[in-house]
Amino acid sequence: MQIADLFSKNITRPINGVVKADERGPEAVWQELDEYVVTQELDRHFRRFFESYLQAKDRPNDPTINARMGVWVSGFFGSGKSHFIKILSYLLNNYEAHDPNSNVVRKSANFFDDKINDALLLADVKRAVKDETDVILFNIDSKADSKDDRDAILSVFLRVFNEMQGFSGDAPHIAGMERYLVKENAYDTFKDQFKALTGKEWKDERDAVGFMRDEVVQSLMLALNMSEASAAKWFDDAPDTFRINI
Repeated sequence: MQIADLFSKNITRPINGVVKADERGPEAVWQELDEYVVTQELDRHFRRFFESYLQAKDRPNDPTINARMGVWVSGFFGSGKSHFIKILSYLLNNYEAHDPNSNVVRKSANFFDDKINDALLLADVKRAVKDETDVILFNIDSKADSKDDRDAILSVFLRVFNEMQGFSGDAPHIAGMERYLVKENAYDTFKDQFKALTGKEWKDERDAVGFMRDEVVQSLMLALNMSEASAAKWFDDAPDTFRINI
């Protein structure tokens, strides 16, 4: 018998040494879930996380819990913080993983049936993922424009939140306009009018709207029944008047 035969996995297989938030290929996802080992320490972290998470989930209208809900994951470089956070994102979203070497498909939570020995903790995990949850996983450094801005982190959160909802990530005031149009059931009308005027899709051009002021103004006029003066004033003032607040 050779040493390699003692291992359950092929020791010559490719192993990603660094877990990256934006790496979501089927091979990476399956390997991260399939080969994740819940140690005694991780068992404690999972238990602590899901106990707090379920408190907020079970009492969604209690501000004393929801207003204080947050998790800080700290540790030395290479201690597994990114991997732990990514696994949590898979679990909360109950991500569907596909084995690239077969046709097997498994929900993320099912990978932990034989990884978590405590039946109560496993039940908490299954209860937490039972309902649909929106998960946003990202690397702050890859999304931030400037690390010197004191509001940089808040701006990054707004950017990825807007992108998740299908709105502009680069221009928060444009995302605010899109959100308002959706609220007024006028977003489709706006996009159709913009395409009629420019021959281009709104989502392909919205990050360069400064060059299409007149078309945006006319589209707003039609979609929201605004006067030209009101639509033009909004467009001209929006970049300066938009404020990020919590």
